[in-house]
Amino acid sequence: MRTLAAVLACVLLAACSRGRAETMPSFTLIDQAGATVKSESLRGRVLVVSFVFTTCVEACPLITAHLARTQGLVRGEKLDGRVRFVSITLDPLTDRPEVLRRYADRYGIDQASWHLLTGASDDVSRVIRAFGLNAVARERIVHGSLVVLVHAEGRIAERRIDLELDPDRLLASLRRLLHS
Repeated sequence: MRTLAAVLACVLLAACSRGRAETMPSFTLIDQAGATVKSESLRGRVLVVSFVFTTCVEACPLITAHLARTQGLVRGEKLDGRVRFVSITLDPLTDRPEVLRRYADRYGIDQASWHLLTGASDDVSRVIRAFGLNAVARERIVHGSLVVLVHAEGRIAERRIDLELDPDRLLASLRRLLHS
């Protein structure tokens, strides 16, 4: 009995000593339709959050194409009412709403369930940093390939930094989040 009590005490202590689960940062940005999007309005759905810019010729086209295929799979399984895609620009000076709209069209993105977000440079930079991405603008923007999965309650569930965003594996992760 003492052993069980000791084990339970250790489990409880470990659970209490962990920090709070990391949550998605709060933000207010503008989407491709010119509408204001607040992070709070995205709660209740699982989110796939990416960071791209429309003039990128390296990682961003690959990330966007993989996520667009994933969106198609999500729609095919009728999960699009419970999953949203969010892409936050790394270049808010260039990526105004009309530019983001054309970018979405180029990739066949269903804009009903995908927000491409921009805003004032300071606001966008703060959100990007809060998600843990460092983007450096010199002659060109240098950035990582971060994709974040966010639980419907706003907790960050998973961070992916690989360019190999297999749509089937991503869909499996989304299914797990929807059932957790």
